[in-house]
Amino acid sequence: MPVYEYEARDKTGQLRRGIVVAIDPADATKRLRDQDLTAVKLKEQKTISTFDPFRVPPKSLAVFFHHLHNTYRSGIPLNESLDLFAKTELSPLKSVAAYGARRIGEGVPLSQALRETEHDFPLFVLPLLEAGERSGRLEQILGHLAEHFEREAEFEQEFKRETIFAKAYMGCAILAMFFVFVIASSLGADIANTIKNGLKILAVLNGLWLLWKILSMTKWTARYTDLVLMHLPIISVPFQKLMVARFARTMALLYASGLPPDMSLELAAQSTGNTFIINAAEKLKLQLQRGEKFTQVVRQMPFMPPLVVQMLARGEKSGNLDESMIKAAEFLESEAKTGLKAFPIVAGSALYGFMILLLVYMILQMAGAIANFYQDIVSQ
Repeated sequence: MPVYEYEARDKTGQLRRGIVVAIDPADATKRLRDQDLTAVKLKEQKTISTFDPFRVPPKSLAVFFHHLHNTYRSGIPLNESLDLFAKTELSPLKSVAAYGARRIGEGVPLSQALRETEHDFPLFVLPLLEAGERSGRLEQILGHLAEHFEREAEFEQEFKRETIFAKAYMGCAILAMFFVFVIASSLGADIANTIKNGLKILAVLNGLWLLWKILSMTKWTARYTDLVLMHLPIISVPFQKLMVARFARTMALLYASGLPPDMSLELAAQSTGNTFIINAAEKLKLQLQRGEKFTQVVRQMPFMPPLVVQMLARGEKSGNLDESMIKAAEFLESEAKTGLKAFPIVAGSALYGFMILLLVYMILQMAGAIANFYQDIVSQ
C-alpha cells in the first residue's frame, strides 16, 4: 500500500508533518480527517526495492545514527554534527548530511531536512524521528535507530560468514569441471562440443536467474516469487525466521516510540519487504483499530511461530510488550543463524549432483567417440 508524506493543520491551526499509509490520496485525506487534521499537502513516498543493489547498507546507517546520537547526547547542535559527519566520514550518506546540516541551520527540523533529501531511508525512520521531535525523546530515538541498524549489519555479516562454504563449493565445482574437460579431451572426447554445450547451459541458467530477479522486483509477480522462496524445503526456513525477526524488531522500535499500533504494524511489515507479510498487515491493522489485543492480531501473521506468539502474549500481559518483541527477534535471529549452517550442505549436495551428471554426460560422449572409432575401423 502506498505511503504518503503530508503537511496538515490541526484544530489549533498548527502545521503538522508526517506520513500516512493509504490506498490513494483521497483515502489519505480521509485518514487525516479522522485524526482531526486538515491536509495541506500530500506526496507519495518512494518505496525501497528489496533487491536494489545500490541501497545504503545497514552498516552505513548504523554509523550515521551512532554519530548523531553520540554528538547530540554530548550537546553538539544537530547542524554541526551533520556538517562534521559530511566532512570526516567516507559514507554514501555524506551528501545527505551536508544538505541536512544546511537546512537545520535554517531552522528546519531533522525529520523534515532528511525528508527533503528524498533519500530512500527505510519507511519507519522518518516517522520515528518526527515522533521523537514531538515528544522530546529525539536522543532516545537516535539511539534506538543506531542499535537497530547495527544489529541488522551484524546479521548481514553473519549471513555472509555462514554462506562462505557454499561459495567455496561453487569455486571447487568450477575447478573440477575444468579437470573433467581435460581428462575427457585426453581420452578422445569432443571437447569443443562439450565446452559449447556447457556454455549453453550456463547461458540458460543466467537467463533464468535474471528472469527471477525481474519477477521478484515486479509488483504483480513478486507475490508469486515470494511464495516459491518462502516454501522451498530447508532453504526457506531461515528466511522465514529472518523476516519475522525483522518485523518483530522494527515493531518493537515503533511501538516503544509511541506510534499508533496500526501504523506501527504496517510500517514494520513494510520493513520486511515480503509481500505476504505486507498484505497481511494491511488487513490485520483494521482489527487493531477496532481495539483487539495485539497478540491476537499478530498470531494471524504469516510465518509467525507459536513460541513467539506465547512470548508476546506474556509481554502484553505484563506490560512489557516492546521488550518481549526484542527478545522474540533475538530468538528468531539465533534460529535463522542455525538454519543458515545447513546451506553449505545443501549447496554441496546440489553441486556434487551436478558434477555427477556432468561426468555421466562426459562418459557417454567418450563412449560415442570410441564407438565411432571402431565403426571407422570396421568400415575400412
